[in-house]
Amino acid sequence: MKIDENTTPLLTVDHLKQYFKVSGSFTVKAVEDVSFKIYPGETYGLVGESGSGKSTIGRSIIRLYDPTAGEIRFNGLDISGKMSKADSQTLRIQMQMIFQDPMASLNPRKKVEDIIGEGLDIHHKCKNKEERDEMVKAILAKVGLAPEHATRYPHQFSGGQRQRIGIARALIMNPKLIIADEPTTALDVTVQAQILNLLKKIHRDMGSSILFISHDLNVIKEVCQKVVVMYKGVIVERGDAKEVLKHPK
Repeated sequence: MKIDENTTPLLTVDHLKQYFKVSGSFTVKAVEDVSFKIYPGETYGLVGESGSGKSTIGRSIIRLYDPTAGEIRFNGLDISGKMSKADSQTLRIQMQMIFQDPMASLNPRKKVEDIIGEGLDIHHKCKNKEERDEMVKAILAKVGLAPEHATRYPHQFSGGQRQRIGIARALIMNPKLIIADEPTTALDVTVQAQILNLLKKIHRDMGSSILFISHDLNVIKEVCQKVVVMYKGVIVERGDAKEVLKHPK
């Protein structure tokens, strides 16, 4: 998808800092002065070694962490400080996250239909149970799962199938931005390829922007248009994904 950088960015991160106080005398500076923009329809890569702060950035953007400093603007809203209930609800609908470990991020006591449909229930997106069931079955089909999978539990699936459930949970809200936090790391190579192809198809079909977090350069080259390279909490390089990976500075 061709990105028009004359349009208003969907997400703007300005001078983001994320610190974690460990003790009275020691603070971990996980993210230090990070800035970037993601435009509508863009797939943006965040790459770096383990511990470079890339997953922390994703969690700060979606407000699983409260940012220490800096500004985050999403679709015209300032989401970096204290948010109103309405703004928080808008954020939860329009931004979704796919987590690295599909088993840890799925409630083992809930059936798949309830895991995927939870967002619909919370935000009252369906008039009745029949409409909810239809939406859940439709999203299962989109991610390559069968309708009968809706009544099973997470432990009854393979790792790749569980990741598809996590993707379905994110997609059912029809978000403007998906944060994919190393969604293929816990999977074997053949299943990784299937999940990557699925994410590319979703990007084409739905037009959602994706922030793709990974330490795998081949994965970033495969799916991303732009990329920033992280090292010890700071950005050390940025630009067109293919150019950065072919001719790093």
